[in-house]
Amino acid sequence: MEKKNKNPYKNFMETFGDDYILRISIEELSELIKAICKYKRKMEDVDTDEKELRHKILDGIADVEICIEELAYLFDGFDEINKIKSEKISIGAERAKKFKDKH
Repeated sequence: MEKKNKNPYKNFMETFGDDYILRISIEELSELIKAICKYKRKMEDVDTDEKELRHKILDGIADVEICIEELAYLFDGFDEINKIKSEKISIGAERAKKFKDKH
């Protein structure tokens, strides 16, 4: 009997390959961008269903988060990504403080 792989990202890489994961990531990122653009445009369109657009954004975020984790696995970068995120959050917090101090 075949043992199931507990790491879904390893399983995805072994099943589909690196190139497939990269192409799907590009596709999912573009779908999220499209959903955000449509949401922003809704303010000009009275016939737009805001709940549907919101759902498309949330669905896109879920897809992109999965892709990001697959990419982090692909590039063996979970620890490095967390370090970079912490640095960027600190920089963002400092920018926000400076902005608030000016206004």
